[in-house]
Amino acid sequence: MSIKSVRPLRSLAIVFACLVAAYIAVLSWPQPLFAHHVRHQNYEVWSDQPIPPQIAQVLDDATRRLRGSAFHAPETPIRLFICNANWRLWIYGQHFSARLGGAADTWNTRNIYIRAADIAGNRIHSPGPGPIADAAQRTLSYYIAHEATHIDVGRQYGRLVTLRYPQWLLEGYADYIGKGGDFDFDENLRLFKAGSEKMAVSKSGLYRGFHLEVAYLLEKEGMAVDALFANPPDQSAVQAKLMAAPLR
Repeated sequence: MSIKSVRPLRSLAIVFACLVAAYIAVLSWPQPLFAHHVRHQNYEVWSDQPIPPQIAQVLDDATRRLRGSAFHAPETPIRLFICNANWRLWIYGQHFSARLGGAADTWNTRNIYIRAADIAGNRIHSPGPGPIADAAQRTLSYYIAHEATHIDVGRQYGRLVTLRYPQWLLEGYADYIGKGGDFDFDENLRLFKAGSEKMAVSKSGLYRGFHLEVAYLLEKEGMAVDALFANPPDQSAVQAKLMAAPLR
């Protein structure tokens, strides 16, 4: 290969490396892109729109939910970014999509990103034309507690938890904590046995099925949370137990 042909490739490699470095910098220090900032207890909240005072009640409700977690400490700092502009969620959600409710950066900053929200109404805006599924249970404070649980699990077991543990356990436990007890086990068990699409994340986008599996292990079998994460059972075995469990 001639020197002339090598130079364009080298230039492209330098440009690519600069773009990657710039993207990592933007991910690592998002604060300059969020003009509004408030503090409340152990929370720091940034937003690209003014933050109404009702944020205090939303965060207090998220804290109530997080008290049910074996991994959460009240003094743990929580950094939350409200992405009202879809492009911010696209960048920081790490999925290159603006259709998610929230995301937790467990591997780098331990920041939480939430989609456009009505803070005063304690709800997020739907990413699509239809309403948010299970909106009564999945409030803004639910999403904050859900993503904070991912951060707490990452603090406990390392930054690469998403590679270390199965999705059903990570999302099931986050949903279990995020719902704050607002989960009808028997009704969801009935839906699971009936093969309802609500229990399949691939069809509904909901973590109800994962939540049911985690709730069964913690509440019906009496497993401790640390034991569950130390040796997660096979998901199919848990589902078989649920199928065999009696309905009330």
